[in-house]
Amino acid sequence: MAAGEQVVELAPGASPHGFDEYVERHPGGTLFHGSAWRDLVGRHFPAHRPRPLEAWRGGRRVGVLPLFETRSPLSGRALISSPYAVYGGPLASDGAAARALLDRVRAMVGGERLRFAELRLRDLDRSSGGAAAEYAGLPGSALYAAFERDLPVDPEECLAAIPRKSRASTRQARDRHRLEFHEDDGGRLDDFHRLFVRNKQRLGSPAFSREWFADLLRLGRHRARLHVVSREGRMVAAAISFLHRDTWNPYYSGADGDADRLSASNFLYWQLMRAASAEGFRRFDFGRSRVDSGPFEFKRNMGFEPAPLPYRYVPGASGAIPSVNPGDRRFALPQRVIRSLPFALARAVGPALMRLVP
Repeated sequence: MAAGEQVVELAPGASPHGFDEYVERHPGGTLFHGSAWRDLVGRHFPAHRPRPLEAWRGGRRVGVLPLFETRSPLSGRALISSPYAVYGGPLASDGAAARALLDRVRAMVGGERLRFAELRLRDLDRSSGGAAAEYAGLPGSALYAAFERDLPVDPEECLAAIPRKSRASTRQARDRHRLEFHEDDGGRLDDFHRLFVRNKQRLGSPAFSREWFADLLRLGRHRARLHVVSREGRMVAAAISFLHRDTWNPYYSGADGDADRLSASNFLYWQLMRAASAEGFRRFDFGRSRVDSGPFEFKRNMGFEPAPLPYRYVPGASGAIPSVNPGDRRFALPQRVIRSLPFALARAVGPALMRLVP
């Protein structure tokens, strides 16, 4: 461990106040770093054990890492920061603190015979406090890309920021198909969950429970909101967005079978950008997508350029890093099974299967 730094693991039940305060101050902090996300995962997936770390120097907190110990037949015992999140890697005030956190993770992986640790860094320079080279030297993944850009100050400029072909489809959704957009107070959460599960089932993937989303919305509209696109009262697309400081992040979405014909997704994300701009948000984080996938291309067609996500791994004794993703050929049969299930059964078993892929 770096000289002068002490890294401690927060005890269960310890006050998260100082941890959260550090996350809020750090330029790389996100919703996924804080105790609200930690508590959400802990309530819905109690088999994943929170093991958050703090780095201290001279009585001052100089780094945090929202770590979980996870157990899965697919990946064994491992450390992940953070489960079910696109971000959540270490946050440090300087390089020495970042190296101290990394040293502690290495000690945990080796000393406890874990298979690996996955650090879901968002930006090497922003997160590592000057230790980017050391983190960059770890084994990494090029599986995902992130999409983020500035929002115009004037909400009416959001449409012009969409490339011409997608802009035409967006206008058509508004003018020809008469789609409507509004924020929902949670009264239509059942409809959203139904769309979300059906979308996941078409992909052969499990889905979160309705209660997961209800808990998210209980964080309050300053952190999470549900927006709906409807046509003649019928929900055709919807999204739950996370809000953190100056950034608006549509994170979960669902769309029905008519959505493509109606260009409902184009309309939804245009309206979300308008809403974010109108409220003074300066960044629109379109989240991550698997490189060269359909969502990857959709985001590019909406005018966003991909940026590599620098996920890094601390391997265990085997030296192997995980390959748990929808593109893995091992999942071809489970995907076919999920697609073939009756909807009610897919909805019922989804939350149990989600614990296998944190």
